Amino acid sequence: MDIQNWVKPEVINQPAYRLKTVDFEIKMNQNESPWDLPQTLKAEISDKIQNTDWNHYPDLISTKLKKKIAKLNGLKDDQIIVGKGSNEIFQAIFTATLSKGEEVCLLSPTFAVYQILAEHLEAKVINSTLNKSFEIDENDLLEKSKDAKLTILCNPNSPTGNLIKRDLIESILQETRGLVIIDEAYYEFSGLTCSSLIDSYPNLLITRTFSKVFGLAAFRLGYGMMPTEFSNQIQKCMLPFNIDVPCAIAGELVLDHLDLFKSRADLIVMERDRMIKSINAIDGFLAQDSTANYFLMSGKIPPKELFTKIGSSGILIRDVSSYPGCDNYVRVSVGLPEENLKLLKVLESLNEI
Repeated sequence: MDIQNWVKPEVINQPAYRLKTVDFEIKMNQNESPWDLPQTLKAEISDKIQNTDWNHYPDLISTKLKKKIAKLNGLKDDQIIVGKGSNEIFQAIFTATLSKGEEVCLLSPTFAVYQILAEHLEAKVINSTLNKSFEIDENDLLEKSKDAKLTILCNPNSPTGNLIKRDLIESILQETRGLVIIDEAYYEFSGLTCSSLIDSYPNLLITRTFSKVFGLAAFRLGYGMMPTEFSNQIQKCMLPFNIDVPCAIAGELVLDHLDLFKSRADLIVMERDRMIKSINAIDGFLAQDSTANYFLMSGKIPPKELFTKIGSSGILIRDVSSYPGCDNYVRVSVGLPEENLKLLKVLESLNEI
């Protein structure tokens, strides 16, 4: 069978999204919360799921969850859409807005899924390349975003952890002819959000996820915030009944415990800064500053070898050396304090070799 007769060349020619792994005791590779939900909260979620009818379809657009998200962010219910992770929100936005040959402006390096979605729709990707310190060339970004149909900014950026200034985002919003999507998957660790700008800029859309600080990566849940005119249209590109009952219940209930997750975010930030300082005190290793729950690290050992050596100690990190500009780097997600300490000890032992 000649698969080219059936599948689009844009899909055939695109590498599959893969994640390199090893046997591990400590997982520090996907920027997840190092804490699971408390057993009491798990029991609350489980009880509510157990006492819900399973023979009926879920609410078409997750009305209760949308109301909670809107209230949390000072927006109207109809400015919110809910998806299976923020990736589904991106997929719906791209489907609703992009046509063949239109331009998508991205930072380079950044989250790989943006380019995957753009290529599926035969859009043209325009990259604004970060410098060797992973700083943005503001003039270059402003120029390249000016005519782009979509400009996607992950803030803080993944995998670099650097923060895009709010005044730069506003300049882009003012000068571009297209839409600007801000991926705020990690905003709880940086403290910077553009949600207050939604009512001021009709071309601003924001996505967020429950997979990071809220510890619901296993459920796949995210949301978008945008002007009502957009949410009504983009909702059409989401599959009907896309949010199942367990996801909706889990999302609703974790939002009742914001103080817990705020304290966890604060501890991760403290641990992140402590780890970066400690690593930079180890001869032969360099950790980059970050405003997220992860950071880039380079060393005298090449990334692929460093990934293997750290993995042999039971710690799984992320080799990002295939990302543009990240040839010498791995990425480390901040773990529990005792997990972070073990990683530091492993790095110290590697320095002695």
